[in-house]
Amino acid sequence: MTRFLPRRGTVRLAALVCVAVLPAGTLAAVTYSFDWYCSGCAKLGVGSNGREGPYGSGAACEGSRASLGASLATRGCGAGRCFNAQPCVASGRPDLPSLPYAVAPPARTAPEPAKVPPIYDPRAERVRRADAVKPSAGAPERAISGRWRNSFSWYEVIASKDAIEIDLVETCRTPDCVRKEYPNRAVFLGKLEGDRLVGVVPIRRAIESDQDGSHCGTPAGEFHVEGRLSEDRSAIVWGSARLPVVEGCAPAAISLGIWRRG
Repeated sequence: MTRFLPRRGTVRLAALVCVAVLPAGTLAAVTYSFDWYCSGCAKLGVGSNGREGPYGSGAACEGSRASLGASLATRGCGAGRCFNAQPCVASGRPDLPSLPYAVAPPARTAPEPAKVPPIYDPRAERVRRADAVKPSAGAPERAISGRWRNSFSWYEVIASKDAIEIDLVETCRTPDCVRKEYPNRAVFLGKLEGDRLVGVVPIRRAIESDQDGSHCGTPAGEFHVEGRLSEDRSAIVWGSARLPVVEGCAPAAISLGIWRRG
């Protein structure tokens, strides 16, 4: 009888095929085990150290570790006394599924925008309009806003579109200006006409005085006054506000003096 022996190459091919069809868990898997040490287990008929495992999962390893410790505890050698179990340690490498080859999507070319001439281009018109607009000069009322002073007082000019109010902010009560007052009351109400301030001086209460033994008083009211701005708008020269003349008294007037920028 003639026997046909398989060739060596055929055996190798068959072995490769068998390995290829083995499940992934047979080729490589993660196992868990733990070591333990027991200094007093000789009297129980147990060795002084050992290794338990392998286990197929971490949960199974932890369960066995706890069970062994409990068993020795009931025999007088529990955990912490003479039995010490080490943590579960994993060994091996899990099989990872092969990732599919990343295939980049085909590049998409954006179509070129259609070149259509604009029906109307407003940009040129906008430039022409911007050139035609002349910057307006600042309002003259705003130009005099702020703090002004004379030799013994400070004033605040408050200007709006149609009116100007001037408040007395600080003034000296004594000639040496050691003592001061802060009345914060209006001393002018009016408007600006070119370089002229035209308005009134408001007196809210009567002014009493004595002249040569005669009692003279100035009633409360609003009295006309004018001031003139210098060309560089750095000074204001005020005229006198004429007060009503009381019979038997000399004419009286109020002047705000000359002011300069604070």
